[in-house]
Amino acid sequence: MSEDIFDHSHFVKAHAAMLELLDADATEDALNETLAAMQGSLQQQFSKEEQAMQAAQFGPLDAHKKDHDQALERLSARIVQWQESHDRKALLEYLEGPFSDWFVRHVNTRDFITAQRLSLGV
Repeated sequence: MSEDIFDHSHFVKAHAAMLELLDADATEDALNETLAAMQGSLQQQFSKEEQAMQAAQFGPLDAHKKDHDQALERLSARIVQWQESHDRKALLEYLEGPFSDWFVRHVNTRDFITAQRLSLGV
């Protein structure tokens, strides 16, 4: 069960689509639409994880949720920056660099440990 909760494939596809559009010099409308879909996918993923942790009365829920909230805040700030400047290079650098680094680190640490504990009922 917990493995399904931590399946990030929908978000990974949305993130990859966003990078491809930036590389392909897509229209701003296409970028805005895909960026919103990527953000929505991430929010849905976080919500599923948090509900599962809450249902399992998972002790480190607050720390895990705080990491989610901070990531969403940083992404939202970058989206606002994008909407104001339409700086493709800055958006691409963020999505390929700091954002991707955070995501990999989060999945490989917090999500991995949480999935293990939830599957064991700890």
